[in-house]
Parts: sequence; structure tokens; C-alpha cells
Amino acid sequence: MSWLKQHFNWLSSLHKKMSSKETFLFLAFVVIAALFWVLLSFNNNMTHDVTINVVVKKPNNVTLINDVPSKITVTVKDRGLSFLKSFFKSTPTIELDFNKFVNEKNATMEVAPGQLNNEVRRALNSNATIIKILPESIVSKYTTLPGKKVPVNWEDNIKNIIPDKQFVINPDMIKTNPDSVVVYALDQSTLLKINEVDISTVEVAKLTSTFTKDVTLKGINNVKIVPDRVQLTVPVEPLIRKDYNASISVRNQPYDVKVLVFPPSVDVTFLVPQSHYRDPVNLTVIVDYNDIDQNHNKVNIKLGEVSGNYTNVTLPIDSVSYLLER
Repeated sequence: MSWLKQHFNWLSSLHKKMSSKETFLFLAFVVIAALFWVLLSFNNNMTHDVTINVVVKKPNNVTLINDVPSKITVTVKDRGLSFLKSFFKSTPTIELDFNKFVNEKNATMEVAPGQLNNEVRRALNSNATIIKILPESIVSKYTTLPGKKVPVNWEDNIKNIIPDKQFVINPDMIKTNPDSVVVYALDQSTLLKINEVDISTVEVAKLTSTFTKDVTLKGINNVKIVPDRVQLTVPVEPLIRKDYNASISVRNQPYDVKVLVFPPSVDVTFLVPQSHYRDPVNLTVIVDYNDIDQNHNKVNIKLGEVSGNYTNVTLPIDSVSYLLER
């Protein structure tokens, strides 16, 4: 700060000593000197990178299995003035003719380094020296077989998506957009073996609201997947407490015996997803005749079938009184 302050004070004192006319002349000479320096600099050779768009012109029945880069980077050496002009030009584009570079024997489109160099030189339309092209060449396998539509599978990955306590995933509402994709393969036998495409691994925990994410699809060797990513939506909702008065039924009682239980029903409590709160309850409470010990006046009760999406199902009591009628 002291250095800046010192120079600022020097410039201030210089300005005070100079008249306004002298100040103007001084600044004019500074600007002219700067312009000369810029012109001399841009007259020298400079090295810089140029981005070039890549477009492949191909028949409609051809599908490239491997992605062709949409852009390549070219390092060129040219006069600085040409470099300056490039800033005001649109991004150059090379158009690769599939029929020109096709290798039917290997079912590939191959643009060798020398061929790519020639295409780039035509696109630049200058005398610049090309130092390096990345990538150096372009190679892609292709197929003329029609694609096959298959569903997107998310089920194998759902175990890695974990809701927070008192929340639950609604499996009936999980979806991907789109729910199916088109796959292209080099041969028919490979195409026949593909019946679904899996999403890549997604790991997330303590969710308290619906989870949405763009996920890539797991690649398959020598197979093109279109599109190669989908939007995964996992609905997450709170668990709501619900009370239900369930009648107690008796199982395995002999035909000549009737079992009466007291009380005949109990209030069961459980947690249910919010979206299913008003659904009919599908659970039973039972007494098993084989559990009856006639030396005791009570018999244990337990849950029977529970077919709903319930958690923390709780019985208020563990046994009831009973009476046998023969």
C-alpha cells in the first residue's frame, strides 16, 4: 500500500506541475506508443487454440455406435493479426462425408490423421501452421440394423436410495422419463439379447421429499443407446399414523368347537404412506386354536395377513380371554 501511495503522490505532483496542454500531449504520446507496441506484437507469429465444430453427413439408415466428437481443438501457429481477426469470426465447421470415410469391411467410419488435417485446413481457410489436432483421428463403428425399443430398469438400484425416518418411498410411483430407449447393435444376435437397459448407480440418503435426478444409463459394449440418459423420479412421502379396529378371527378350530374371544376386536395402530391413508385396510388379527391352553383363561393374539404398505404395526394387547362352546 505504501508503494501505491508513493506512486500516486508522484503522479499527482507531476499533473500539478504540467499544464492541461502538456498533459494532453503526454497522454497522446503514451497512446501512440502503446498502439505501435500492439501492432509490432501482432505482426509476430503466435500460437493459439481454435475450436472447430464437427458434423457428420450420413445416410438415414446408418447409426454410429461410437460417439463422434462434436468439437475438436486445433493448435495453430499464425501471425498475431490473423489471431485477432479470428475473434470476430464464427466458429469454423468441418462436415465429414460418411461415404468418403466408410470402411465397409470393418463396419467403421475412419478419418485418419492426415485426412482430418486436410479437412481442418480447408475449414480454417488460412496459411496458419497446424501444430496439433485433438483428437488426432476419428473412428466409429456403425450399423445399418434398425433399433430395438427396450424399457429402462431402475429396480436394481432402488436399494441405494434411502428416505429419512418417518418417510417412505412410494414404489408404485417411481418412474423414468423416458421409460424406454432405443438400442442399436452391430449384429442381430446382440440386439436380441438386450431386453432392458439399467440406470447407473445413484446413492442418496435421508430424503424427505420427492427426488429427481438426470442419470446416465449403463453402457453396453458395441451398443448405442438413444437417449443415453434419463430423468429418474422417486416420490418420497411422510408416514402417517392410522388406527384401525380389527375383528379377531379364530384359526384351526375343530368343527364341533366354537371359540368366543373377549374382546372380539382390538384397535391396531400402524404407519401408512400419506397417499394410501384412505385406502381400505388389509390386515387381520387372529387367535390360533392350537395355542389355547385350557389351564389358562387367556390366549395369545397375533397378526395374520398384512398385505398393505404398513410399518410399525402395533397391537394394544398381546392376549384375550376366551370361552369354548361345544
